[in-house]
Amino acid sequence: MSEYPIDLERLPALAAAQHDEFKVLRYQLEAIDHVSDEALDKWVNEIAMPIIEAIDCTACANCCRQLDVYLVPEDRERLAQVVPNVDDLLEYERAKQVGEWACIGEKPCPLLHNKRCSVYAYRPQSCRLYPQFTPDFRWVIGDMLEGAGLCPIIYYTLVAIQARIDELYHD
Repeated sequence: MSEYPIDLERLPALAAAQHDEFKVLRYQLEAIDHVSDEALDKWVNEIAMPIIEAIDCTACANCCRQLDVYLVPEDRERLAQVVPNVDDLLEYERAKQVGEWACIGEKPCPLLHNKRCSVYAYRPQSCRLYPQFTPDFRWVIGDMLEGAGLCPIIYYTLVAIQARIDELYHD
């Protein structure tokens, strides 16, 4: 059994049970001003990388089913190489409402087939980066807290960071 089980039915409840602790974690990390953003990012990456490597995203694909996929113009050009009528997938007005260039207008993502991206090598930048802890973890932690009930990688990384912070404060 994996050290990081993917149980998408329980994950929202697990994240909700940790909500207050994660909020405290956020305030702690924002308050630690004697640690540079670069040093914090390095530390977060050291914690996150083994978790990222241990979790098979193709066993989950929850982000592809539930999140909006935002695109930059280069994404549209890349997708056009492999997706006929790519413009039929894109919504511009809805994306503009949240300050983005374009988004794929359907959930789950229509490019997802059996928990795998059918255009993986051509996928949008936002998909390539997800979940993105760094750079600037101190400033994206709010997004991470929102994603804890959705993504096992985010949840387990936040739990591991919280455990490390607790060790530091209790030693």
